[in-house]
Amino acid sequence: METLEANSMAENQTDILNQPGGRVSFPPGLHNAYLFSIFNAFSYQIVLSSPMVLYAKTLGASATVLGIIAGMMPLLVIFQIPAANYIPRLGFKQFVYAGWGTRVMFIFAMALVPLSGFFLKAETRLALMLMLLFGFNLSRGISSCAWLPWITALVPSALRGKYLARDAAVQNLASFITFLIAAACLAGDPRSWQFAVLFAFSAVMGAVSLAFLKRIPDAEMPEEARASKGRVP
Repeated sequence: METLEANSMAENQTDILNQPGGRVSFPPGLHNAYLFSIFNAFSYQIVLSSPMVLYAKTLGASATVLGIIAGMMPLLVIFQIPAANYIPRLGFKQFVYAGWGTRVMFIFAMALVPLSGFFLKAETRLALMLMLLFGFNLSRGISSCAWLPWITALVPSALRGKYLARDAAVQNLASFITFLIAAACLAGDPRSWQFAVLFAFSAVMGAVSLAFLKRIPDAEMPEEARASKGRVP
């Protein structure tokens, strides 16, 4: 037990935590990961789900355009593969933080699109929103490749199931609350300013999530990942 208490954060991520007689516990500061998941769900459920589809429909989006909006996120996740080569250069925390910060900037820009109806046509606003969604999903696809490896390196193997269950629970609860807020905001015949308020809420929640993301303890990069220069399988 004394050895465990004297070990650094990097050593707490090794198999010593799983040896008989060793006490397995979450690393200090991991509660910030749950808070990050809550505010992140407040944010992405608006720009990646039905509120964005509803806004696109108000701009006259065709079924093809709506399909592009719905399929953009899973399609651009493929960029995790080439992006994974760059994680060892920056480290888990800095890589994820940079990507999530870029996402938040795109959401703030999205909040301005509904307010541009005074001087932009609906077709132009729809095209602009599609460009911003592409940038958002691209940055998400690139940065998300470091999230689960970061958590894997941070959380002891004996507690990963418990962590994932709690993380899913807080995300689902936050998503439920988000849809209630969206329903209240867009009830009836929503105006452009209502969509702007909702997207601004998403951007602010994303910015708050960054504050908690920054407080999550970093994890040591595995030695094989640092040394490897081969292609990602």
